[in-house]
This record gives sequence, structure tokens and C-alpha cells, in this order.
Amino acid sequence: MSLRKRENNTNLENLKITIENKKGTFKTLEDEDDDGMYKYPLKGVTFPVDYGFIDGYKGEGGSPLHVFVGSGTLFGSFQIWSYDVPLETQMVMNVTQKEWDEIIAEYKPVIKGEPKFFKDKEEFEKELEEFKS
Repeated sequence: MSLRKRENNTNLENLKITIENKKGTFKTLEDEDDDGMYKYPLKGVTFPVDYGFIDGYKGEGGSPLHVFVGSGTLFGSFQIWSYDVPLETQMVMNVTQKEWDEIIAEYKPVIKGEPKFFKDKEEFEKELEEFKS
């Protein structure tokens, strides 16, 4: 198997991010009309930072790629088990260590695998390229 170097055309300054849930808001994940939701371990979340999606990028299930946006300089990602998609990537950008810890604590019941930090913005941009639609 040969590996090809992929050209990185992502520039974070040009990303269009739509914030759906502002920092501090609570979102219930319970749906009385959805029988599958009663097994989901998260009944709701309080967002420690702004949360939304990146326009032009798709997650594993075809829905927009979700992103947490904070007030620091750290970048990372993690995967969660979602009730409708076996694994769903969550991108994390511009967070502080405290914000990162709060995000991970909030989603801990559904995180699959190890969350990862990126050593710099360029490594984050490279990962992001995989989701460009």
C-alpha cells in the first residue's frame, strides 16, 4: 500500500462556523418519540464552550461536522457514540486546558477511544481535510 502526501488547503481563518449552542446553554437529548434514545447514556449536555458545525465539512453519518470553539490555543478531536451513528467525530478548536477538560467530562459517557490533542494548528487543519465535502 502506498501513502500519498495530501495537500492541505484548509485555512482556519476562512472556515465558516455556525454556532448552534452558545457556551453555558443546556440541550436535552431526550426524545419521548424516539424509542432508541432511552438507551443513550447522555440525557442532556451543558456546553462549556460554543458548539456548532463547520460549513462544507461532513461527519461520518453525512451530517455537518461538529466543532467546539473556545477561548484558548489548543486543538483536538474525539469520537463519540451517537444514538444514530456508531461513531461521530467532534472537532475542538481554540480551547484552554480547562475548557478541554470540561468538554471531555461532559461527554465522557459516550466517548469512544482516546481523545487526541494536535501539536499545532497545522496538524488540526490536516485532520480537518478528511471531512471536507
